Amino acid sequence: MNTSDWISLGSFISAAVSAWYTHKQWIKVKDKVGMIDHAGKAIEILPAWYTGRMMSDYWLFGLYTCDGSVILVHRILAISDDGKWMDVELSDPETGAKYRDTFSKVICAVASDRTTSSVQISNIVAAVDLQSS
Repeated sequence: MNTSDWISLGSFISAAVSAWYTHKQWIKVKDKVGMIDHAGKAIEILPAWYTGRMMSDYWLFGLYTCDGSVILVHRILAISDDGKWMDVELSDPETGAKYRDTFSKVICAVASDRTTSSVQISNIVAAVDLQSS
């Protein structure tokens, strides 16, 4: 093999590796989950009564989980386009302390300025209002 053959072979290998890497990156981008923050569109993905209400109202809701915990939530911020996750605004620690006597396992924010959380929807077994007007 002469020099130009080695250069051609090197170029071919470089192009093949580049194409492989680009394909892997495309798969990652294609699989990324988008978040939907509009109540009307979220209801199309997660058609539960609480989806629209909890995205529109600022209230105190309880999300019961498979392990018996109750997540204290003020509202749903967004739902993933695959319907597996939702971003929520947790209640503050003071509200959480009020409900520790009512529920055995309460999940709330650790601080008033740290209220955003993501919840896996498949772990929710019930959603209820926890306050009345």
